[in-house]
Amino acid sequence: MRRNKAEAGWVLIETVVLGIIVLAVVAALTLFARTALLEERAAGRMEAAFVARAQLSMMEAELDQGIPPLSALTAVTSNDRLYQVETFVARQDEFYDVHLQISWEHLGHEEHADFVRRMRHHGAASSNP
Repeated sequence: MRRNKAEAGWVLIETVVLGIIVLAVVAALTLFARTALLEERAAGRMEAAFVARAQLSMMEAELDQGIPPLSALTAVTSNDRLYQVETFVARQDEFYDVHLQISWEHLGHEEHADFVRRMRHHGAASSNP
């Protein structure tokens, strides 16, 4: 009878240790999954910033060629992700305030980012003698 009580104590200790190991593994896997999710979300936002920079740079180059920026809705695919780019342009004197709202889908949820840039036509510089 005494032997059974001693074995029962060891079984209890083994069960507790096994439970701690299982909890540690679950915590590590949860942390890994959360990190992967955040990394994917950050990659989407960074790619949206690159798309916005490209769009705004192209608009500035066109403006210097005499083509003013226009409000529009376009779709851009980058890194196998579809970005909807909605452009709003407001003109104030010689300046164009360009507002880009970029949206994309991430795991069934819509994400979006806003970018604003003020532009003006950089005509040929005149020199004064």
